[in-house]
Parts: sequence; C-alpha cells; structure tokens
Amino acid sequence: MKKVLGALGVIQGSPEQTRIVTPYADGIKVFSAFLGSAEKKIRTMIYGATLDVFFDDLIAAKKNGLDVKVIFDHMQSTGHTEHAKIEGLIAAGWVDGTDFVIGTSPKSDQIIHIKATWLDDRWVEDGSLNYSPSAFKQVNTICIQEWPEYAVYLDGIFNQQWDWVMKNDQRYQLNECGR
Repeated sequence: MKKVLGALGVIQGSPEQTRIVTPYADGIKVFSAFLGSAEKKIRTMIYGATLDVFFDDLIAAKKNGLDVKVIFDHMQSTGHTEHAKIEGLIAAGWVDGTDFVIGTSPKSDQIIHIKATWLDDRWVEDGSLNYSPSAFKQVNTICIQEWPEYAVYLDGIFNQQWDWVMKNDQRYQLNECGR
C-alpha cells in the first residue's frame, strides 16, 4: 500500500498529534495558543474565516516580524463578515497579492475547501473546522500535529495555489482595481 500511495503523491507518517473535538474542548484557546507558538512562519489555506482571534493573532504575528501568508476562498471572502475581516488586514498594512490572496481551486473554479494552518515548517493544524465563532460551537475536529513532512507538502500545495491565483484569479483580489 505504501508504494501505491507514494506513487499517487500521498504522504504517510506517524506524527505526534493532539486532537480535540469542539464544543467539548475550548478550541478557541487551543487554536490561539497554537498560532501564538509560531516563531518564524505561518501559512493558512482556509475556506471560511471570521474568528476575531484568528485575525488578531495573524496581525500580531506579522507585526512581530513573522512571515505570514493566507489564501482565502473566493466564495466565503465575499460574505459581509469575512470581507470586513480581510479589509481589516489591509487596514493593518497587509498587501493583497503579497500577504494574502483570494481564489478558487485550479479545477473548474471550485472552492478552496481546505482548513489548515502550519507553522515554522513543522507544526500543522487541520481538521473540519472553519475559523469562525460558530464552528467552535459545532462538533468539529482540530488536529495539531508535529509533522514536518506534511508541513513541507502543504507548503508546496500553498505555493502552487498562490501562483495559480496570481495568474488566473485576479478578479477576486481586493487590490485597488478589485475594490
């Protein structure tokens, strides 16, 4: 099975993991502590993001000199709340196309449905959780894992997606032309 999955580009591993299920654990505190542990780099690809602490922690990390970049889904970013949060990033000095992008899947303009953040090329948070207040009240999984190979894999996907968005999805950007 390893050979077959490896040939398909699937990574396998036995990382150290911490898993919680909301709302049975305080996922917001766990998630904020995870974000706050970054030392050099934060990358996020997210379907839905409206959680104050997520945006506050990202802004603080960037102000503290960390390399922070986010890819937002185009459908969710047009919603009133998420759009206002992204405008807040711009107000905090973030630059569309440099610090974040908004886009679609490279296949048929489909959504970006991944929900993952990784830190310092080592730690990965993923699961079913959108980064919204309501998601922490729902039954969702949060998995935090020390898995450098997965972080590197996600970085590769992130870079491909970023490049694709910059070449093909300019219509969704909030730069001066898109506002």
